[in-house]
Parts: sequence; structure tokens; C-alpha cells
Amino acid sequence: MREVADFVGDYPLIAHNASFDSKFWDAELARIERSRSQVFVCSLLLSRRIFPYAPSHKLSALVDYINLPVAGRYHRALADAEMAASLLLRLEEELRKRHSLSDVSIELLSQIQRAPKSQLEKCIARQADSHKP
Repeated sequence: MREVADFVGDYPLIAHNASFDSKFWDAELARIERSRSQVFVCSLLLSRRIFPYAPSHKLSALVDYINLPVAGRYHRALADAEMAASLLLRLEEELRKRHSLSDVSIELLSQIQRAPKSQLEKCIARQADSHKP
């Protein structure tokens, strides 16, 4: 875990259903007497806000719904990680396209995942206003 934590550093971590993964990450860090310095971004929460009409927000259903490449068998670490990465890129693309954003930052994604679904537009507007010169 020391090697993994050193490799990751303080880069943000992305996971589908991050509340589940973050508990394991934090527990393993605690075993080596360290704590997390980065944010977890949850593609599940983001998908609920960005694709509210998807029939399901399970990773497999979203991959099918938005026609992402299937990277392998579901519930296998590498395949799920690759599909979650593809999903995140698609979510960012959708935000840029729908809201005319030039950049989608981790800060924006973190704010969106914490905002109520009904507040997505306001959340994006606040972020855009905060970056105006």
C-alpha cells in the first residue's frame, strides 16, 4: 500500500460508486498510518446528474446506454477501471458540450457530485462565475 499511495500521491481518484472504494482505500491507508490527501470523484453520482434519464446508473448499464467500449468482463478490476475512465471522459465531454465549458476541473466534478440533482445548472453557473477574470 505504501508503494501505491506514493505512486498516486495527491492525485484525485475516480471510481464508480466511490463511497464504496474510498472506504477500502482509507482503511488500507490507516493500516500504514497514513491518511488520504486527495478527493474521490464518483462517476455514479456524476452520471445521475448528467444522465438523469439513463435506465440505470450501474456501470454496465451506462456503458450500454452511452455506447462506450466494453473493456472486458464486468466486476474485474482492470476492465471496470477502464470502463469507469471511459465513462468519466464521456461525462466531461457531455458537460463541455451542454454547458459550453472550455474546461471541466476536478473541483467542478466534486461540486457537481455533491449538489442535488435539481441544482446542476446553478452549480455549473457558480463555477463558471468563479473563474471569470
